[in-house]
Amino acid sequence: MDSSIIRLNKVNFYYGECRALTDISMQFVKNKVTALIGPSGCGKSTLLRLLNRMNDLIDGTCVEGEILFENKNIYSSDVDPVEIRRKIGMVFQKPNPFPKTIYNNISYGPKLTGIAVDDMNVLVEQSLRQAVLWDEVKDILNKSAMNLSGGQQQRLCIARALAMKPDVLLMDEPTSALDPISTAKIEELIEELKKDYTIIIVTHNMQQAARISDETAFFYLGNLIEYNRTEKIFTNPDVKQTEDYITGRFG
Repeated sequence: MDSSIIRLNKVNFYYGECRALTDISMQFVKNKVTALIGPSGCGKSTLLRLLNRMNDLIDGTCVEGEILFENKNIYSSDVDPVEIRRKIGMVFQKPNPFPKTIYNNISYGPKLTGIAVDDMNVLVEQSLRQAVLWDEVKDILNKSAMNLSGGQQQRLCIARALAMKPDVLLMDEPTSALDPISTAKIEELIEELKKDYTIIIVTHNMQQAARISDETAFFYLGNLIEYNRTEKIFTNPDVKQTEDYITGRFG
């Protein structure tokens, strides 16, 4: 049985005349954490944003090939990008809470998109519990989210994404702006969340990729160089270029 939730077939992506991704074919396995690694500007974040059609918002971009989510091409003309972004949620590098209360940060998306919610209070609590934030904020739900620490804000952004009931969670360097203690909390959270979600994370931190991911894909200059189990990539890669990058000999 095919355990992949997203499959890419010969995907090319262009910013205007500039080709940012070349012939990418790969699949992402359900309930696994996949790390995308490689030097800056190699196409990792571009690929991540392709998976929930965020690049649609940039003028002059062009996609070739297929990206199948649950066996349907997400770039088909009859597919609603808003629905794709609901099912494939995203957490960005820098925490970006809305300038609203903690409660409204969570409830805003479901209200806006009309997701059927039996009890919003329950959804807010459930999402914050999943993001391991509930105990820290349950008494200040009506205070501004902007008062939270950076690490708390990032967990709030994860809770906000989870409130939309996604199947996949994309994370673009979610801990790069955080201190080591907050980073450890997010990493523990990712480990917990993969029981219910498929997670794809872009990271520049090799140790982080080795710690939290099941699969790792190494990109260089818009090409997928190697993709395998994380343990294999970090201990016995097939391609010398992968080994050189991981051991810090280039990049």
